[in-house]
Amino acid sequence: MSPDNRRHRLLAQLHRDYEQLRSELDQIGYILQGSLTARRIPCGKAACACTTDIAARHGPYFQWSRKRAGRTVSTYLTPEQAALCQQWIKNNRRLEHIVSRMRKLSVRLARLHEIPTI
Repeated sequence: MSPDNRRHRLLAQLHRDYEQLRSELDQIGYILQGSLTARRIPCGKAACACTTDIAARHGPYFQWSRKRAGRTVSTYLTPEQAALCQQWIKNNRRLEHIVSRMRKLSVRLARLHEIPTI
């Protein structure tokens, strides 16, 4: 197989791989950045069992944390809201993974087209 033919086949494969990733993007729903935690906290009342027994703490209270203008902000959510946010955060992680793979493919394509890369 000649070098030109090998290069052509590799370009075609990279294009197919890229198109596959683009089709995966179509299947991603809503996205949110950040993380979700479920917290169990003591109430602070001296007579409450939660002050001495970790298993008796109140909650879970769901908290969504993310960055806004360089600062971490958190919001308490209902269990229903937390379920939605959890799925949307998962979608965002999938999106980031797909975009990362697209970037890597693009660099390989750039090199095959003799575009200087760092």
